[in-house]
Amino acid sequence: MHSYIQILSTPTADTPGTALILEVGNQSYLFGNIHEGLQRTCIQRNAKLSKTSEVFITGKTEWKNVGGLFGLILTLADANTQAVMSDTESTRRKKETATPEQLAARAKKMLKDEAKRKQAFIEAGLDPDEHAHDNSAKQQLTLPTLTIHGGENLTHTVATGRRFIFRKGMPIEIVEHTEARGQEFPTDGREPDWADENVQVWKLPVEPFDKSNAADISPESARKRSFDEFAQVDLPSPRNEAASINHSYTAEDLQALDREARKCVVTEMFNSQWRLDNLVETSLPKVELPAVLWIRDKDTHKLERYYPPQDEPLPDIKVLIRRPWPGALVERLPATKPSEIAMSYIVRHFPQKGKFRPQKATELNVNQLVWSALQNGATVKSRDGVTVTPDMVLDPTRTGGGFAVLDVPTKDHLMTLLNRPEWKITRVMDGLQAIIWNLSSGLARDPSLQSFIQQHVALKHVISAPDISPNYITFDSTAALVIRLNQIDSERYRIPIHSNISPLASLSEQTDEDKGTRYINATRDFKLQLEPQLQIQEPPRKQPFLDTSKVLQLMPKDVLKLADTARRDVASDRLVDTLTGRNLPSQDAEVVCLGTGSSAPSKYRNVSATLLRVPGCGSYLFDCGEGTLGQLRRLYSPAELEEVLGDLKAIWISHMHADHHLGTTSVIKAWREANHGPDRQALSLDSPPLKATNVIEAIQQEKKLFLFGGQRMMEWLEEYSLVEDYGYDQVVAIDTLPANLTNPRSSPMSWNGSQVGFCTLDPAMNRAMMDATGIQNLVSCSVDHCVGSQAVHVRFHTGFGFSYSGDCRPSEQFVRIGRGSTVLVHEATFDDDMQGDAQAKKHSTMSEAIGVALAMRAKRLILTHFSQRYHKLPNLGALDNMEVKFDDPVEPNDCAEEPDLPADSEARDIFTETSDPSTDEYISTAPQASGQSSAFSSPSNSPQPSPSKHLLKVAIAFDFLRVRVGDIAYMEKFMPTVQRMFEELDQEERAKAKDNPGAIGRANKEQEKEEKREKLKKREQENKEAKLRKNDNHQKVRRNRDPTNKGRNEDLTQDTRSGERHGEGQHRSPSHERVTREVHKDGTEVVRPDAESIRTSPSPNGGVGSCSAEMQHAAE
Repeated sequence: MHSYIQILSTPTADTPGTALILEVGNQSYLFGNIHEGLQRTCIQRNAKLSKTSEVFITGKTEWKNVGGLFGLILTLADANTQAVMSDTESTRRKKETATPEQLAARAKKMLKDEAKRKQAFIEAGLDPDEHAHDNSAKQQLTLPTLTIHGGENLTHTVATGRRFIFRKGMPIEIVEHTEARGQEFPTDGREPDWADENVQVWKLPVEPFDKSNAADISPESARKRSFDEFAQVDLPSPRNEAASINHSYTAEDLQALDREARKCVVTEMFNSQWRLDNLVETSLPKVELPAVLWIRDKDTHKLERYYPPQDEPLPDIKVLIRRPWPGALVERLPATKPSEIAMSYIVRHFPQKGKFRPQKATELNVNQLVWSALQNGATVKSRDGVTVTPDMVLDPTRTGGGFAVLDVPTKDHLMTLLNRPEWKITRVMDGLQAIIWNLSSGLARDPSLQSFIQQHVALKHVISAPDISPNYITFDSTAALVIRLNQIDSERYRIPIHSNISPLASLSEQTDEDKGTRYINATRDFKLQLEPQLQIQEPPRKQPFLDTSKVLQLMPKDVLKLADTARRDVASDRLVDTLTGRNLPSQDAEVVCLGTGSSAPSKYRNVSATLLRVPGCGSYLFDCGEGTLGQLRRLYSPAELEEVLGDLKAIWISHMHADHHLGTTSVIKAWREANHGPDRQALSLDSPPLKATNVIEAIQQEKKLFLFGGQRMMEWLEEYSLVEDYGYDQVVAIDTLPANLTNPRSSPMSWNGSQVGFCTLDPAMNRAMMDATGIQNLVSCSVDHCVGSQAVHVRFHTGFGFSYSGDCRPSEQFVRIGRGSTVLVHEATFDDDMQGDAQAKKHSTMSEAIGVALAMRAKRLILTHFSQRYHKLPNLGALDNMEVKFDDPVEPNDCAEEPDLPADSEARDIFTETSDPSTDEYISTAPQASGQSSAFSSPSNSPQPSPSKHLLKVAIAFDFLRVRVGDIAYMEKFMPTVQRMFEELDQEERAKAKDNPGAIGRANKEQEKEEKREKLKKREQENKEAKLRKNDNHQKVRRNRDPTNKGRNEDLTQDTRSGERHGEGQHRSPSHERVTREVHKDGTEVVRPDAESIRTSPSPNGGVGSCSAEMQHAAE
């Protein structure tokens, strides 16, 4: 057996913690901090996590150590689901392609081999049934379970994500290690806390040396409850319930019940039977409005949307509603408080059998068919009738190797850890070969630690700490791209801040003069082989980190010449008023693109985050995906970053998809440290909510960070604040609702139940908000993507207007609130060739984003949020024709919100929310030919202003782009050079492939696999569409005959299939399309959309379209 540990990350600006992977055969185990950026690190280092089923989190349960957990869970769940589906499909294809003769031959051979095996076992004196090959379990395809081990509050942390995480791909089991205080272990041995067929693990939960052993966590329940009982909206006060029901419950009993409640929530998140298309019948007065309602026509049995009366009593009728997503029913989790327990682990292999000697077995005349039984410890008889025992053919058994991962956050934790009894237990320590130390700053040279290391001088000690590990570049691919862009346009792109030198003197230079022992500094890719023998495999010393000078030398000379020409053109154009942007307000404002990729991080693009810096007003973050703080640390020096954070006034979160908000917690914590110091004590969580009379005073009394977004975001931040004091008490978490578009002056806002905002009836409130945020007004609207998705427009006193789309389909509501924006940042997930994917996944194409900017009359447009399929540069064909006529859009209709759906839903909605069928509102999103207009069309009875021409300047964003508003117009001068750079680099890679096909082939292997997967997916889709076309009439007739119909609307289902045939995949309403009606011979009618007609894409809260989000958001 071969096994080794590999260090994946050490503390840097991008990766705040240390993580390592243990590889044992085909199985892998993840240890350390599951920090923000870990998933992206694994992609960059080509570390495969698909075989990981056990995760052991070290340290305290705080965001620094678990910030990457949600993203890791989503990725592993999707990867395992895909693997199971691929295996199933492969098995099915093998059966389908085999001829009857081949199947019969295989069966005959299997029977013959089994008969030989049984005969050999009988001759060897063994029972063949006891040693049968049981392959049924291996062949059975089941969803693997991901087990996550950690300290207290880990289950609570995962459960806080119930409103935006939903997967069926892999059930999750959380194991919290909280051993009893003062527990003594026998000195002669201690059983492992966890084990499988490969390794044994002993947990080491450590509290600070001076902390009390008493646990005082407030109880939240008095009896064990089912999930349905727990998930009631109107829960009584847990403390009152515990006091009134039964006084016999101890604190430990109540804590155990609370743990069961949290565990039940996590189970529903990852192993639920909930389906989006299940409808349940109920009485209308019992429905909590607003909600999407359906009724079934008594005559046709078809489903129809039902709109309840607004100003009249609700009729007592039966309606159909979706069964609520279970996560939405759990309003709050049982209370908890921050834990000081830091987890460490000791890992050991089992005793290793001696190597099997085939030559010895042959000499003893043992039948080869029973060799496996002999290796597994069975005693057999040779062909000569001689008894053969395993020790006669095996080398002596030896002790299995092992290592320890010790996470030490403070000196008090270090003292407790060094005094633990495990260091004196032979069963635990026997075979231990190395210790991986994950230390906080200042502990590496602690005398107590040095003394402990000297006492265990026979072990290899590998140390990782922020003050020892150099701040090397973690994401080489992104850095190399930015360095090349810097050579082209140094004003907009700067080389990421990094250092390949340790802040302190290297510990690797220290040696023990007597023993010659070396203390090893942890570096990425450091490998330590455990089995079959201990061996250190350090990274190559010639180039352990990215060589930036070498990257600079690789730039083709003709590209540099083109860049010089572009710079001269820009210098000349600065004198031209139409291109300088002199008439733009706040032209010195800066837009900083921190993350420009969609769905999940990649080597070249991080997930969504955009920083806006407006001189005289403040700095503002629009979305804050995982790794945002790391991007800021790469872009700004420590002094500059402190200035940026000190000037940060507000954060806007567009929706609750993980790639848009999982970096918020770390940014808030960094903001608090920059503005209030790291030792600021949080306010009591039990303090009463602010009243209306003191809201203005609370806003004005001290510096606060404003956070605008939906209610679910605020609830998540508040729930997690019970686990860690990260600064939530200094956040003004404002629940922001979409504006009333009949008079869109501002969005309704509330904070702790009190009305706040920029355009309220209270002038003092308006002035307090403007002074505290630097914002004159903020207006948001619902957009079509997932539940609660909003786009936003922010206006400043300088006249500068900034609009941000988030993720969405093109929206007329957004056009209206953002009219006349100075800068629009709009998503462009797909290029124009993937119009169907954009509609199905509720994103925008590049042409659609440009169309929104033109209709909005925006002066400047920055395109971002590109699909990760475009590794470097998206297709720029939509930028060829920028002078386009446009008309004013109109206001779409409003629809009800459906709040009980997960933000990240597995199944697509098969229903479409319809609005007034008398209108024919749509956005023309078809690619326009040269000379034609791209317009938002409106009904004939709407006001039609005369079309006007508008020259729009468009910029393509890469990570680390910093551009002044007045300079956005110049960026188009560099785009031909950027395109040429990518072409030259691709040619060089192809040329190198001829000279070194092995190395380049390995680099291109993943791309080839991706292409094969795309082809396979396309072929499967074509087969599926063919089957749908073949069985279309049969299925439709069957649905018409079925009175129950399971809530499926025949017309809408037909429309869905019609869209899929055209590669669109979007569930659309016939009332919002130009359609073609076809009548089949059997009398049934099919409605098919016109290929050039695209329906309006309003929001889940106020328009046509599904309220759900796609389950596979990780696939964009």
